[in-house]
Amino acid sequence: MTDKSAGAIAFVKRAVREPLVHFLAIGLALFVINGLVHGPDQRPAGDTIVISKGRVNQIVQSYVLLSGHLPTTAELQTLVDDFVSEEVGYREAVAMGLDADDTIVRRRMRQKLEFLIEDGAASTDPTEADLQAWMKAHPEKYRLPERRALRQVLLSTDKRGGRTLADAAATLTSLARGADPAKFGDPSMLPAALPPTTQEGIAGLFGAEFAAKVFAHAGQAQGANAWFGPVASPFGQHIVSVITIEPARTVALSEAIDDVRADWVEARRNDARDDFHARLRKRYSIRIEWPEPWTNLPETPNPTPKTKPIPEVGE
Repeated sequence: MTDKSAGAIAFVKRAVREPLVHFLAIGLALFVINGLVHGPDQRPAGDTIVISKGRVNQIVQSYVLLSGHLPTTAELQTLVDDFVSEEVGYREAVAMGLDADDTIVRRRMRQKLEFLIEDGAASTDPTEADLQAWMKAHPEKYRLPERRALRQVLLSTDKRGGRTLADAAATLTSLARGADPAKFGDPSMLPAALPPTTQEGIAGLFGAEFAAKVFAHAGQAQGANAWFGPVASPFGQHIVSVITIEPARTVALSEAIDDVRADWVEARRNDARDDFHARLRKRYSIRIEWPEPWTNLPETPNPTPKTKPIPEVGE
């Protein structure tokens, strides 16, 4: 054996013992196995998009992992439709070169593309007329609900048992004659009086049934501070007096201008994003291959999708 052969063999023996060589060998093996299992890398190309049965099943499996159950038909259609938007957005982002020198995945690519569209739509400042028109078109968003102020006297079921209703009726008679409410009822952590409060707010304290009856009562129409009841709650029976009623009303623009502006800008972003995806889909021939048991679903996605803003990567 020559000196060169002996030196080469010694070098190989030393290399085999090196951890770096082991790491590279394992990486190469995994790469080869991945190629054998999944086949060659399928890069998106052309203007045809096919959502294969395998892809749909993958979407279903991801949903099951997150939710613990199979998606409904409507949920699956929405999930696949969102994947189509992601694929279309990804291809357009690549075509525009947004992936240059960037290693982030297709979700981030679509996000970049949508940011460009949304920022353009939100760059225009709304005029006061724009905001007034938006409020007029969406009055329910800027309407203050009715609020009522009240006093109440509690007759506790825990303390009075079977006498509660009879005691409540007697208390109502006394209060209607002008008796001092502070001298009646049982002590509790509940407020004896509430400032103007929404039905939802009162329900949070006394229960939904109590709040519904208080807001259904004629209140001041029966006379200022008129007592009525008994009104049941989880705590017992109450004698109640509605002190004031503030009717529901639509706020003026000046009272909610920041919220209206934010909603207007968000709507512009959403409309621009949806219109952009609808126009992009017209440039592609899209076919969805539905696996069992969803083979009766349409083979083409919604041409005018209502997409949702995708969260920041890592959220």
